[in-house]
Amino acid sequence: MTNLIVDSVSFSYSRTADALCDVSFELPPGAVLGVFGPNGAGKSTLLQCVAGLRSPGRGTVSIGGVSSANRALIERGTVTFVSEMIRLPGEMPLQALLRWIAPLHPRWSPALAQSLVERFHLDATRRISALSRGEYLKAALVCALASNPAVLILDEPFAGIEVATRDAIVRGLVAAAGETGMTVMLASHDVGEVDTLLTHAAVLVSGSLRVFGSSDEVAERFSRITMVASDERLHALSLEQQWYSLERSGRIVRVIADATFTPVDRPMLERRYADATSIAVEPLSLREVVALCTRDAVGVQSAVVGS
Repeated sequence: MTNLIVDSVSFSYSRTADALCDVSFELPPGAVLGVFGPNGAGKSTLLQCVAGLRSPGRGTVSIGGVSSANRALIERGTVTFVSEMIRLPGEMPLQALLRWIAPLHPRWSPALAQSLVERFHLDATRRISALSRGEYLKAALVCALASNPAVLILDEPFAGIEVATRDAIVRGLVAAAGETGMTVMLASHDVGEVDTLLTHAAVLVSGSLRVFGSSDEVAERFSRITMVASDERLHALSLEQQWYSLERSGRIVRVIADATFTPVDRPMLERRYADATSIAVEPLSLREVVALCTRDAVGVQSAVVGS
């Protein structure tokens, strides 16, 4: 099993703006990290730096103690990169493609390749060019997973894939990751595509890492507080500065708190706002966290809450 360390990584395509700015985190072996953020946030650039396809302008990426810039990581099959732009030879049947690429991967597992073909319900005798978009992605993932990488990197793997096919692929990824212990890092626009797959989550905005942690840590960091109170209390509450978001309707107010900077628990709130009629606290979903962090009007401060 292989740990992955991103240490103060920055990357720029020009002198005027950084695509990545001082990004740091560490993934334990066997983790599945989802990287989220709007277009232009730096998701693909980060994945390419981790895969060794781009060299950081500053900082380092190491996989199992080896720099990602070391081509041996790819040559030995330690790292495998799959993106929506991947191209497979269309004239070859899948079974021929698998036989052709097997010698190129020192860690190749014929048994895993066959298992994945069956799990994804693929006809290995069909030419790649005859496959649907969903089948094409499944074939690409068979090639990637059967190479038995220590780190699998997926850039927008489910773009344009129908829900049923996507769910089948996610189940296959979960099973394969569990069987091999690989670390998986994937970028996506849609949290709902991959949230059941994740052990960790990261949110990039304008090249900066706004949120990183295990799924539980990220869920515990942000809370929605709903309070029913007098007009005077709600007015005083609205003037406080520790809330990221505030919505008011009559005598009901909803605010979002960040436990990294403002610890929140129900007994503390009940003591602080003793005159409130009712107080409820609930965690935000990962989808809501991503929306909060990427909303232009909300300046969520960076905080790595765990590894």
